[in-house]
Amino acid sequence: MSVTRQHARHKLPVQVFYNKQHLKLIDFSLGGTGVEIGTIDPPEKDAKIRLILIFPVSEKNVGWEITAKVVRVDSEKNFMAFEFVEDDDFKKFSLAFYDEMRKKGLI
Repeated sequence: MSVTRQHARHKLPVQVFYNKQHLKLIDFSLGGTGVEIGTIDPPEKDAKIRLILIFPVSEKNVGWEITAKVVRVDSEKNFMAFEFVEDDDFKKFSLAFYDEMRKKGLI
């Protein structure tokens, strides 16, 4: 079964951390993110994990700890993808962040 994300993907200045390890962002969307696996031991597909996301907002960094589901792990391509398990506050924040990125011409 193929898993495709439902939201437009963007290269945005969001920092992603898993198990206190920084993951290099490949793309980011309102529904999830794709990252390089790098040197970490990746979680199992379908696992629900905690991610810390750092967003540059209004000249400061704002952090969110969220739950995400691992939807893809491809060690050969050094890639894994997460689907956000959103709450209402995170969704509102994400939409405001996207609005700021649009104003800066990054989307």
